Amino acid sequence: MSTREENEIKKEFQLERIIFFSDAVFAIIITIMVLDVKLPDVVKYSTETEAKSAFFQVLPKLTAFIVTFFMVGRFWMRHLRIFSYLKDYNAPLVFINLLYLLSVSLYPFALSFIFNGGRLMKYTWVVYTYISIINFTTFTETLLTGYLLRNKELLCVRDPEMENVLRWKIVRINYFAVPAIFVLLYCTIEFEFDNRIFFGLLISYSVLIRVLTFVYYRHHKRDRITIASLFRRIKVEDHPAKPPRIHKK
Repeated sequence: MSTREENEIKKEFQLERIIFFSDAVFAIIITIMVLDVKLPDVVKYSTETEAKSAFFQVLPKLTAFIVTFFMVGRFWMRHLRIFSYLKDYNAPLVFINLLYLLSVSLYPFALSFIFNGGRLMKYTWVVYTYISIINFTTFTETLLTGYLLRNKELLCVRDPEMENVLRWKIVRINYFAVPAIFVLLYCTIEFEFDNRIFFGLLISYSVLIRVLTFVYYRHHKRDRITIASLFRRIKVEDHPAKPPRIHKK
């Protein structure tokens, strides 16, 4: 085996380690989140009425976990799509990926407000903490996507549709939008602005992103998860039939 082949095998092994480590972090985060979603021990010795009451008490925790589960799962799906183009790595990429995993690992901390003290949910800063973690994850994901696209000749497989699949025209807006949201959030807390202004602008920004996505990528094919898609058979693309092989005598 030549030195070049050994280096290729080593590079592929190291790249797999990065991907496996990232997947393990996501799996551990989801597992940690669900550990605190449990009924109190008193349910074992209670009546049906008391058990039902205990279930409704834990229902907010269960709802918060389900919402956060799908949110973390969505970030994992994006990470899967981004890394599907990866063929090599370097130190800056590893660092940005670690920063991204750090932001995702904060979701159990956000849920701890609900799991360990339901009364805290009446305070607006609890919601702001949750929103801040979402924005932090969105920003680090944008850093990761942008770095790969800027260095795609070195780090990624060649695919002319890469920028379209990753929705870069829309995603790069987060370079400016996420810091602006943090500044607006700080001003809302520090100067006691009306909360409805902040949430109104946040909803308006979400609607704007939807509109821009439709404008730029309405004709671009992409896997969409719908109820119908769960029961629909995947269409196989038609390929031209190969001409029969002629054997020479």
